[in-house]
Amino acid sequence: MNEILSVGLILMAALIAGHLAQLARVPEVTGYLLVGLVIGPAALDLISHDNLLTLGFMSDIALGLILFNIGAIFEASNFRAVGRGVVRITLWEASLAFVLVCVVLVASGLTWPLALLLSVVAMETAPATTLMVLNEYDAKGPMTDRLLALVALNNVYVLVVFGLVTAGLSVAELSAHGWVAAWYRAVHGLLWTTVGSVALGAMLGVVMDFWAVRAKESGEAMILAAGSVLIAVGASRWLGLSPLISTLALGATVANTSNHGDRLLRALGRADPPLYAAFFVLAGAELAPASVLGLGLIGVGYTVARAVGKVAGARIGLRGQDVPPLVRRHLGFCLVSSSSLAVGLTIQIRTAFPAYAASVTGIVLAAVVIFEIVGPLLTRHALIVTGEAMTMPAPLRESAGEDTAA
Repeated sequence: MNEILSVGLILMAALIAGHLAQLARVPEVTGYLLVGLVIGPAALDLISHDNLLTLGFMSDIALGLILFNIGAIFEASNFRAVGRGVVRITLWEASLAFVLVCVVLVASGLTWPLALLLSVVAMETAPATTLMVLNEYDAKGPMTDRLLALVALNNVYVLVVFGLVTAGLSVAELSAHGWVAAWYRAVHGLLWTTVGSVALGAMLGVVMDFWAVRAKESGEAMILAAGSVLIAVGASRWLGLSPLISTLALGATVANTSNHGDRLLRALGRADPPLYAAFFVLAGAELAPASVLGLGLIGVGYTVARAVGKVAGARIGLRGQDVPPLVRRHLGFCLVSSSSLAVGLTIQIRTAFPAYAASVTGIVLAAVVIFEIVGPLLTRHALIVTGEAMTMPAPLRESAGEDTAA
């Protein structure tokens, strides 16, 4: 099937899936993932592996738009309200997931290097899936405010820890004669990835603000915002930087330095729906359910330890914070989703540490299948129970009161 026909099929499948999801009382993102699974290589193969490779750029663009929107959450006044508490929650939920997964995997007989690599991947929370569910239900409230900032901070924290772990493992594998050069390359690479990505996003944000004065019409504002995000993603890949950090920094810069930030975000929002839908259908097409069958005890341990670390870590991080009891109880369940960054880190591990490629790929991809299906359902349930779901499909309204009472 040619790529243009594939894109048309993906969008129409997403449209149908969205309506079926409402009837089935599940989040739209779950419907997109499932329909992608049905038309992908694992089932009907209407979207082949070759199509997925060719259309990979669409996922990069959509993820860039998502991270730009999340970066805008770092507007100074918003972040001051929840900032310190969110940093604490992030450190607890991601670090506890790392520790529990590492302990479980080492106790299961895995080597320390492999356990460390898998533990870093386990720290990630999917920003795209989380934001999609929040947008679908027009979520508003204390849990939503924290959750938006959490997924942004979580992904930055994961990238920094991943850089430190891979740098340490790379140095450990070298002989004593090359350790100085190895440390230099490792530290230089880590600083380049983080500081360079932030600098790129900030620079593009300043340029975006400069041109925003001249973009009077909404169409021009949309072109400016979309073009800036695309440049951030493309330039990051070209320069060996992190598209995730650069687009986060771009959104944060626009939110804090531009008088036109709200107008640019509204304009860009009109282009979001088809790209978001395509992103999740493609993500579903890339899932391999068969991998779940071969998960094994080690994979089950990884999955359970990650989920426990996320939920328990969020509750610990919320201690002492002035939040409603229902938020304290349910926030952690909104952090279970795992997708794009976990897969991206897996690809990097395969390249840097080929000896661990098979084990990491098998465990992570099987866990992603589970978390991508279960995560949106848990997030939706948390929004309904806490009363932060402002709009709901008709089939859900009748049961919302029962869920809240429970």
